[in-house]
Amino acid sequence: MSKYDYDIIVIGAGSGGLVASKLAAGLGKKTALIEKNKIGGDCTWFGCIPSKALIKSAQVVHQSRKMERFGIKLRSPLQLNPENVMAHVRAVRQADYEAHSLDSFKKEGIDLIFGAAKFIDEHHIMAGDKQLSSNKFIICTGSHPAIPQIEGLAQVPYLTNESIFEIETLPGSMLILGGGPIGTEMASALNRLGVKITIIQRAPTLLANDDHELTSALMDYLRLVGVNILVKNSPHRFYKENGLITAEITDDKNQMAKISAEALLVAAGRAPNIGSLDLHNAGVEFDNRGLKVDKYLRTTAANIYGAGDVVPPYLFTHVAEHEAVIATRNACLPIKSKPDYENVLWCTFTDPPLAHAGLTESKAIEQYGDNVRVYKWKFSDVDRAKTELDTEGFVKIICGKQGRILGIHILGSHAEELMHEVQLAKLFGKPFSKIASMIHAYPSFSDAIRQPAKKCYIDLIQNNFFIKLLGKFRSKRRK
Repeated sequence: MSKYDYDIIVIGAGSGGLVASKLAAGLGKKTALIEKNKIGGDCTWFGCIPSKALIKSAQVVHQSRKMERFGIKLRSPLQLNPENVMAHVRAVRQADYEAHSLDSFKKEGIDLIFGAAKFIDEHHIMAGDKQLSSNKFIICTGSHPAIPQIEGLAQVPYLTNESIFEIETLPGSMLILGGGPIGTEMASALNRLGVKITIIQRAPTLLANDDHELTSALMDYLRLVGVNILVKNSPHRFYKENGLITAEITDDKNQMAKISAEALLVAAGRAPNIGSLDLHNAGVEFDNRGLKVDKYLRTTAANIYGAGDVVPPYLFTHVAEHEAVIATRNACLPIKSKPDYENVLWCTFTDPPLAHAGLTESKAIEQYGDNVRVYKWKFSDVDRAKTELDTEGFVKIICGKQGRILGIHILGSHAEELMHEVQLAKLFGKPFSKIASMIHAYPSFSDAIRQPAKKCYIDLIQNNFFIKLLGKFRSKRRK
């Protein structure tokens, strides 16, 4: 009989914690799941689910405004009123939450315990007023918005991803502090819904971790549809003036300007939810980025693992789920495995969306020099995109020797789906050219992948030693 109450205790019932607890229970371990607030975590309540619901509403608005371009003439002017949009977003979120019923955890053999978790030592923890013991722990407590120290910010009402979906009506204008995934997605969607948007970004581009050629194209398009983007600008003071929130900003040439709006969204990064866990009692080391873990996701306490946003550097739901599987297997099984960070991918759901996997062009050239080949295809040359009047953007696939896939970058309709075909080839070590040999349905957006794959195939044929030799032989015969 075990000397502990549980084999595994998982802390945090977000995406990572749900996966970890269900897998641990499935492996036959006596499992508890501790949650301080609500089941579903950041993804359900403040992230993926509500943001994508809002983005879809924005897309519907955009499509409705394009009806005449599709040959549909309205008998009376179209009037759009988005006053119920946020209520719709919350309804979608609630439906997702209700899918995680308390009974479902019992059926899977998981004890669900509500309360704030605090370590007593490496094997004992308080969950609210309950003391529990466990052989192993997995920390999946997620992250929260990082609020920068800027004069006056604390004195003005500001929104974060944790509060924006609670507003009843959309403001007429909004400042967005930060041009990362959250800020850029919200800018794109809210602009479609009639909010006048200004993004304030310190870096020279939005989405600084993506390929700069595509982020530049995305910024051009967002500006074209009305988003005001101020890059290389740093805010140094906020205050209320005439009922508006005003920001004093300075650009890279030290030129100061003032800009005002009805609302302010702070989307300036994330911070891990670990400060209240009393990790020092368990011997778990951490810094302001998150837990210090080894290649097996084990913390400095040998029986405690981490997964999700508490483990830098990738703060994505799909990475959290991947890490949760790895951490749980390592905690439960004798054979250890490492997370696959070589094949991390992500998509920012702007309109059009921007997908990313692997190396950017600049990073690829830095590592592989003259061996890098870049293959592109415009959506304006894709027949299906033409039929849907959805031709913005392009595909950019970065390859090394023999067509080895190094990077996948797509700006355009269905980018988040199209990237997976190339990612699958990358994962299994297949050259990009192989995709050209597979029959693709026509007309489909997948032509944006097949056509550049054909270009890669032709390149490989033309650079084949025997083909070159045959070409020289024919050239001599002609002479």
